[in-house]
Amino acid sequence: MDNNNQNILKKLLIGVLILVVVLAGGYFGYTYLFKNKSSISSQSGVYTCPMHPQIISDHPGQCPICGMDLVLKTKAGEEDSDHDLSNLDLNEVKLSPSQQILANVQTEKVKFRQFSGAMDFNGYIKINEKNTAHISTPVMGKIVKMYVNFEGQNVRAGQPVFELYSPDLVSTQKEYILALNNYDRIKQSLNEFAIAQAKSLVDASRYRLKQWELTNSQLDEIERTREMLETIKVYSKYSGVITKKYAQDGHWPMAGEIIYDVANLSSVWVMANVYESDVQYIKTGQNAEITSGSYPGEVFNAKINFVDPVFDAQSRTLQVRIDVSNKGGKLKPDMYVKVKINTFFTQNLAVPKNAVLRTGKMDMVYVEKEKGVYEPRTVKLGYEQDGYYEILSGLKEGETVVSTGGFLIDSESQIQQGFSSSGHEGHNTNSNNTDEQLKINPGQDIMKDMKTK
Repeated sequence: MDNNNQNILKKLLIGVLILVVVLAGGYFGYTYLFKNKSSISSQSGVYTCPMHPQIISDHPGQCPICGMDLVLKTKAGEEDSDHDLSNLDLNEVKLSPSQQILANVQTEKVKFRQFSGAMDFNGYIKINEKNTAHISTPVMGKIVKMYVNFEGQNVRAGQPVFELYSPDLVSTQKEYILALNNYDRIKQSLNEFAIAQAKSLVDASRYRLKQWELTNSQLDEIERTREMLETIKVYSKYSGVITKKYAQDGHWPMAGEIIYDVANLSSVWVMANVYESDVQYIKTGQNAEITSGSYPGEVFNAKINFVDPVFDAQSRTLQVRIDVSNKGGKLKPDMYVKVKINTFFTQNLAVPKNAVLRTGKMDMVYVEKEKGVYEPRTVKLGYEQDGYYEILSGLKEGETVVSTGGFLIDSESQIQQGFSSSGHEGHNTNSNNTDEQLKINPGQDIMKDMKTK
């Protein structure tokens, strides 16, 4: 065999060997890949991503594409295939685990929660009318000297406020002295009837002088000395501040004429002006916090004790009265203040604000009856505070409501039940109502595109 034939033969042998190696490698690679995939898929602990089914893992983790938690493929497949709606009540909706993840369904227990609120109003300080009084003349006469000479002066009970000359007092004192002298003479006669008559005249004269505000010590002094007092001192019966002075020295007042107004400022009234739209929140007994720019950081606490039944026609406000202790005298009449009224305080069942679907005609939440099964429930709302609604009716303590994902569940419910989504009028929470019963169509599923393939 020549050299050319030998070279051709060598090349043929080399080509055959290369072909054999390639075929063998392809066979083993094909066998390895398909058998490995088959063995993984046959395991009961295979995890996959609901959004990206091509991601397969033999242990829990997160999807490297979207970051979602991996779910058991066999469990998801079984539950998705068992997404049977025929056994559900008319108003219930069922979601598979993958649908719950895609809808970001989160739940929360219905619990009791405290609700409180406050409203701010403008106000001013007013004299407490229950602590005001008049100092007046007990009898007609002439003021010969005033001991309290200006408004704003403090007085105390028992302090002399003015000195008065009165002809009536002079004549009555004479009668008293004569009655005393007559009584002393008749006592020596031992005539009991005459003694009693004389004693009654003494008592009548003393009583009249006492009504004209002569003190017991003054009367005792007249009885001891048997001399008249040309003038008498009138004493204050009240402690407080003189808010008004009506007379001067030399004035001739009539009996009962007011000389001073006096007010005790140990407690004052705070008058808050409440606008018409806020009257519904104001009640007697509510706590109020009073602050003044004159005393930064200081709060005076009190309660509402009176709500005016009549509106102010000009300001269109309603006055609310609050009694405030003012022992330190810091709150001055006519001072402007800020009034913060705690308008409500209650403890009731509450749900997150996001759990409530508000349609304008009704308010509803979705209650988790069991894992993946949800029921719409009409509720009555109360106060809203810190991201929660007060529940007045419709729920019980311990029930579980959907706090996130309620709108997607509601959309799924509309499709499953074939109801119109306009106004949520299709929701019927009474399963006994047979007039509008609709058949469930298991073939309709708004979230079918989200299912794991």
